[in-house]
Amino acid sequence: MTSLDLHLLTIVLGVIFIFLGHMKLTPQFFPEYHSQIRNEFGKLNKEFPLFHLTGWRPYAKNYRIGVGIAEMSSGTLLLLGGAFSQSMSNVVLLVIVTSFLVAFQKLKYGTEYIVAAIFLAFLLVLRLILASRSKKTRNPTGARRKVENKVE
Repeated sequence: MTSLDLHLLTIVLGVIFIFLGHMKLTPQFFPEYHSQIRNEFGKLNKEFPLFHLTGWRPYAKNYRIGVGIAEMSSGTLLLLGGAFSQSMSNVVLLVIVTSFLVAFQKLKYGTEYIVAAIFLAFLLVLRLILASRSKKTRNPTGARRKVENKVE
C-alpha cells in the first residue's frame, strides 16, 4: 500500500511543481497569475535566502526564472526519474518551498501564502518518509534468504 501511496503522491507533486514552474516562466495559460507572480518576486527578492551570507541578491526576473526552471525540472524528475533522482529533486523542492516560507513570514504575507507553502512542504516531507519506508520494505537479499530457507 505504501508503494501505491508513494507513486500517487509523486505524480501529484510532479504535476503541481511543473504547473507552478510553468506559471513562473511564461504567461501562456494564465497571464493574470504570471503578472502577479512577477510582482511578488519583486518583493521576494528583498528576502533572498543567501543575501545575509553572501551580500548578493539576484535580479527579481533572474530569481523568478531560476526558481521556475528548478521547479519544472524537479517536477519532471519526480515524474520520470529513478528513485535517487526523485529523492534529490524532492530535496531541491523542499529547500525552495522552505525558503519561500521563510520569506513569506519575514514579509508578513497573508495566511493563504503561508498555508499553501506549509501544505506543499508537508507533502514533500511525507513523500520523503514514504520513499524511505519503501526502501526498507524492498530488501531483495532478505527475500532471497526467505526463499532459500523454504527450499531447504
